[in-house]
Amino acid sequence: MRNFVGFIYGMIYGVAHIVPGLSGGTFLVIFGCYDVVCEAFALNITAIRKNFLFLMLFGIGTMGGLIVFAHIITFLFVNFAIQTNLFFMGLILGGIPLISKIATKEERFKPICIVPFSLGLALVVSLFLLERTGLFDVEATETAGLIYTTRIVFYSFIAAIAMIMPGISGAFILVVFGVYDIFMEAVRVMDFTVIVPAAIGILIGIVIGAKLVLLLLHKFKLMVYSAIIGMVAGSIIPLLPEGFGINIATLTGIVFLILGGSIALFMGKKEAA
Repeated sequence: MRNFVGFIYGMIYGVAHIVPGLSGGTFLVIFGCYDVVCEAFALNITAIRKNFLFLMLFGIGTMGGLIVFAHIITFLFVNFAIQTNLFFMGLILGGIPLISKIATKEERFKPICIVPFSLGLALVVSLFLLERTGLFDVEATETAGLIYTTRIVFYSFIAAIAMIMPGISGAFILVVFGVYDIFMEAVRVMDFTVIVPAAIGILIGIVIGAKLVLLLLHKFKLMVYSAIIGMVAGSIIPLLPEGFGINIATLTGIVFLILGGSIALFMGKKEAA
């Protein structure tokens, strides 16, 4: 069962990287496989062998989410924004109990944990508010050659590190750099002049980011998880949909909110069992 749902987890992880505001790292934590995936990203051979089938299906699901669902998820957000946003909010809210349970397996939260929690929350909310001010509304200037390729590698590197961090959207980082549309179009038409340098930057960023996160988890587990919970809580705010109110879309959206929360709670119980 766990290996099979690895495909589902990977698919959602892939979809999260398509939508600015959604955090793939958040869903890894919610589904209880954050440590497993980070170990694989950090190239821990022992961990990869131990969880090979799960990771293989996770990888297939991620590619499916990125490629196959690029059009579908865009359609849903354009035509059913409230329902789609509330469904993802339900997934996040329903996963918080599992995060807390994982964090407190060995020791309880301490008063000092409010500091990293607040910092994690403030980081995600601040990025969202800055984006709303239009500070990051820049136009990408596409140029050919080595400089352009280097830019793609660098942007992908930074976005990949964000992919590891719960609550921070890798796609949002691409929006900040003004290259989100270029990346999405490259995936849609399979433009390898963008995909190849992007893949290089992503691979380097994921490995470095995963190693950093695992190092911090090893030395400061409770504090890191407190920050993670803060970032996860903050990630709900960018998903608050426009048009939310007393209308049919909101009523049906609440159904999807409950559905998303129920799915996350169910999966969380399976992981904790």
